[in-house]
Amino acid sequence: MPRLEWFFDVICPQAYLAAARVEALSRESGHELILRPVSLARLYARQELPAQPEQNWPENKRRRQRDDLLRQAELAGLRLRGPLTRPAGESEAAQCLLAGTPDHKRAGLMDALFNAAWEQGKTLDDTGLLHRLAAEHGMDPAIMGSATSRKALDETTDEALDRGVFGVPTAMLGDQLWWGADRLDFMARTLGAAPSPVAARPDGRKRRLDVFHDFSSPFSYLACTQVERLAREHGAELVWRPMLLGALFRSIGTPMVPLQAMSPNRQRWGRHDLAQWAEHWDVPFRFTSHFPLNTVLALRVSAVEPDLIHRLYRAAWAEDRDLGDQATVAAIIREAGKDPDDVVARATTDANKALIKANTEAAESVGACGAPTLVVDGKLVFWGQDRLDMVGRALDGWAPRMDAEAPTSTN
Repeated sequence: MPRLEWFFDVICPQAYLAAARVEALSRESGHELILRPVSLARLYARQELPAQPEQNWPENKRRRQRDDLLRQAELAGLRLRGPLTRPAGESEAAQCLLAGTPDHKRAGLMDALFNAAWEQGKTLDDTGLLHRLAAEHGMDPAIMGSATSRKALDETTDEALDRGVFGVPTAMLGDQLWWGADRLDFMARTLGAAPSPVAARPDGRKRRLDVFHDFSSPFSYLACTQVERLAREHGAELVWRPMLLGALFRSIGTPMVPLQAMSPNRQRWGRHDLAQWAEHWDVPFRFTSHFPLNTVLALRVSAVEPDLIHRLYRAAWAEDRDLGDQATVAAIIREAGKDPDDVVARATTDANKALIKANTEAAESVGACGAPTLVVDGKLVFWGQDRLDMVGRALDGWAPRMDAEAPTSTN
């Protein structure tokens, strides 16, 4: 049976959140788990990324990532203590220690380091802490500074990069790759293990789900194939909020085409991840040859004719039609049995243009950093189509601890 490899760095909070479940899935499926410590600092350097990429993110993105991380921890029954964002190099000595530790002792030491960093909030460049943990697990602390351990860590990191890894945690089964603490259900299915159960448990209160979206985003397409079902299952009111993603990006300081700003490994994984989610949702998907898309007219049309939203998304992300071409948009309107001249005339009024602008400003005000952004009752903000499970919980009444006093509003 193929071995399940897990590439990790204890400085990464997502790795901490994933560790216990990765170990459980390997046992449940009967796959041998090989723990592969890597240097996150070297991963970043080899991809010409900053040593602390989050420092270059706009404030909205940092907020969304922080909130998402704390929510993931809560759902996993864990707490994250200490700073959530730490310099990748802080864990170099700890990772060298793990690289020099025999396989049969590595899991225990890894868990102890995770515990120290994320349950106790300690820094991982504390020499005294590392010496104590090494001794407690029967290891000579001197291996942290040995050339052999350094070489082993560098070689594993370089091997990971060569095999398509771009960040941690990453699990690999042969040439199959899963990145993050939030793709373990996909891995579970491949391993023949049970995914996490998520069932609707409405509390009887009707809530509102605002969906800020733009046809330019394939992630927005995937989310919008599911939000009507989600609202129906959880008894929520669905409100479509078409926005100009490019205008949002300009305002908050994000690259206009984020996918193209990513490393080659990250781009390859992103394309694979999109296909994987399309298969999961059982919807057609084809990455458009017209990327990046100009969706201004399509958004304005969708604002006056919301029943065209799915047709427009399908045209862009399943049929490879160019929404930036006015004749194409007119044809889509005509295929729906509507008069293109009438629809476009209503779509291009000053009032409708102002509506799209207002939606974009509202998205930024609630902390949106991309599309889709989904907002429950004007205050619980979720980013990404891969957070629909959290959205469903929120529609049922889940109120994450860190959101209890959220001041945001979509009004």
